[in-house]
Amino acid sequence: MTTTITIDGGKSELRLLLRTPAGRHLGVGPGFSYRAHEDGVERILAAVRGASATISLPAQVAGVVAGLTGVPGEQAERRRLAVALERQFGGPAVVVEDSILAHAGALGGPGVLLCVGTGTTVLAVDADGEHARLDGWGPHLGDRGSAYAIGLAGMRAAAASYDQIGPATVLVDRLVAALGGVDLASLQRYYRDQAMIARTAAFAREVIDAAAQADSVAGRICVEAATDLADAAQAATDRLGLSGSARRVSFSGRLLVPGNALHHALSAELDARGMPLVTPRAEPLDGGPALLSGAAPYARLLASQESGGDA
Repeated sequence: MTTTITIDGGKSELRLLLRTPAGRHLGVGPGFSYRAHEDGVERILAAVRGASATISLPAQVAGVVAGLTGVPGEQAERRRLAVALERQFGGPAVVVEDSILAHAGALGGPGVLLCVGTGTTVLAVDADGEHARLDGWGPHLGDRGSAYAIGLAGMRAAAASYDQIGPATVLVDRLVAALGGVDLASLQRYYRDQAMIARTAAFAREVIDAAAQADSVAGRICVEAATDLADAAQAATDRLGLSGSARRVSFSGRLLVPGNALHHALSAELDARGMPLVTPRAEPLDGGPALLSGAAPYARLLASQESGGDA
């Protein structure tokens, strides 16, 4: 076994896994999100340095793979980030979208992955490395079935219920608690909060929990989100013409938990379409070796990333 580093970076936290012949060492640091008029690459590197500081690192490694939410879209910036990682860790580095790392961890081969967190990205890969990427449009244009979409739907349903123009739901009390009240000052604090999208996405957990308690409004929201996710998975499957065992669907992120209301609704919807929902075989950090080794079907996918192709 060689010594490698895998980085899984998102908005809430960044995790760094050092694999050595002696074992695994996990470093955790703050996440990152881009801000206007700043160097996004430097913000990512600062998060990497934060995670690196929590463990002891060797002077050199055989390879580094970083799967990042909000990976730099410009190829020059992505390469600048890779070069900086190579200098920091003393080994060749590849920078990819987080969905690719998660796909390698969850499936390790052909199939469809639903990355469902604050946003939604769908990645399908066939046995030859052909791939299709859907959504990832962000909260205003897409992210169907995401935590943000579920949270916003729940908040809107609760507000309508509070005004007595929508069906009754236990989400009303949960919305009041989440906002800290329904007075003008509380609403202004919510809309002025730079973390408004994250706060809205966090309300998805309230919706899923309420659905488990047989709240019909929350249950309907979960079913609609599951249908949106299944539609995306089927579109990706159809685009690549996946068949047989490659029609499997897995997931990553902390929203889809086996047994919760969203997972149950999604599993039922996919089963009806002949696309089984399978439990991830491993987490995204465990997808690093498959990417670094160039194992099928990821070699072709990585080549498209390095040449600036769309994932």
